[in-house]
Amino acid sequence: MKTSNTFSIIEHQAFSKEDLKEIFKEKAEGFYKDLEDFAKNNENLLGFKNKNSLKAKNYVGIIQTKSGVLEILPKCTNLDSYKKEDSSSNHDKEKLKRYYELDNISKNNDFYEKDFKFNPKNLLINMLKTLKNSPFKKSQISSLQSSKIPLFEVFITMFLDEFDSVYKKGLMRSYLSCEENRAFLKGKLLFNEHIKRNLIHKERFFTSNDEFVLDIAPNRLIKSTLNFLKSKTSLNKFRLIKAMQMLDEVEFSKNYEKDFSYKISRHFDYYENLLLWCKIFLKNESFMPYHGKNEAFALLFPMEKIFEDYVAYMLKKVNPTQDIKVQNNGKYLISKNDEKCFMLKPDLYIENKMILDTKWKIPNDSEDEKKQGIEQSDLYQMFAYACKFKIYDIKLVYPLCEKTQDLQRKIAEKFFVFKASEHLYFKEQGQKDIKVQVCFAPLPF
Repeated sequence: MKTSNTFSIIEHQAFSKEDLKEIFKEKAEGFYKDLEDFAKNNENLLGFKNKNSLKAKNYVGIIQTKSGVLEILPKCTNLDSYKKEDSSSNHDKEKLKRYYELDNISKNNDFYEKDFKFNPKNLLINMLKTLKNSPFKKSQISSLQSSKIPLFEVFITMFLDEFDSVYKKGLMRSYLSCEENRAFLKGKLLFNEHIKRNLIHKERFFTSNDEFVLDIAPNRLIKSTLNFLKSKTSLNKFRLIKAMQMLDEVEFSKNYEKDFSYKISRHFDYYENLLLWCKIFLKNESFMPYHGKNEAFALLFPMEKIFEDYVAYMLKKVNPTQDIKVQNNGKYLISKNDEKCFMLKPDLYIENKMILDTKWKIPNDSEDEKKQGIEQSDLYQMFAYACKFKIYDIKLVYPLCEKTQDLQRKIAEKFFVFKASEHLYFKEQGQKDIKVQVCFAPLPF
């Protein structure tokens, strides 16, 4: 299966067999059946809208089957307009940094120019580079590259770029003890075995010696990954074959579990990122676990987590003097029979100053303009944070994108004020009311 057969949607978008026919033609039915099978085993990742259509959830990435690839992109823009554009990245990195200064986080109503191109694929790649515990952080792939190829090919390109980096620094070798009956004396003569084998052949020597070899566990895993991907790509096939030739003297891994348990010395810690990629591809170790037949391969990410990590990364990078804690240990809301229950754990916490909670949502204020599209449960959560952490500056952080620009302009620098705060700690201490401000975080399109 080649990744040129790619169907792109956004989070929560529904699609049917008919929608696939434009790209897949007569293969549409087989691809849809593959995706149905995946959905039956993984309804938390891909669901059924009705008996004739499937619907994406809040995960982005790819689902690859033997028939094609489903590419799921962030919901922040209109996919139809994106497909019509030549959408290379056009965000101003320095301007982006300025808007993540704590004093500016609520004042970004003029961030995007009128003709700004919103590219969800560029957005996903750029945000993945800040995702914790992932192999994307070191990727140097450009937005221009990633905007022109399918997402799965982007991931393969990232893996190959990482391999090139490791190869330039030097492939790992290790000493391996080799025993062999040779025509010359090399290493240590194993006398008992030599007598047993060479009583007649006086010209031979059974010896043992240590050889400095490439055929070790990490290199076997890398070669196995290259071989696995070779049948799944057309764009990167030449690079994969060339990389395999560089590992010509290395065997394929016969035991992934055993080879992944190999301990790498600190001198070769630059292998770590490449082996993370190997684990994803060889063990189907997606960031979201899934079930089903091995014919399907999924690399899916919860968009809430990507957004949270991105906002945390930017705030910490731009405000180095602030002690910004991410998912702090938290406090408990209640106790039951002296046992603590219901932990409160804000996304971002600046001690005695501010709490920021990220929400990967597109607020809709059309039903009740006063509520500004903010969900009641989110405000209850913010009130609980304020009371327990004794902080009156609370910020709800939503993505600033094509779908939230209008709302952002409407509510710029406005607050929700909790009326109940007059009965609590805040009034007793002469503090201000508890205020919740809705902010919109600019994104790296």
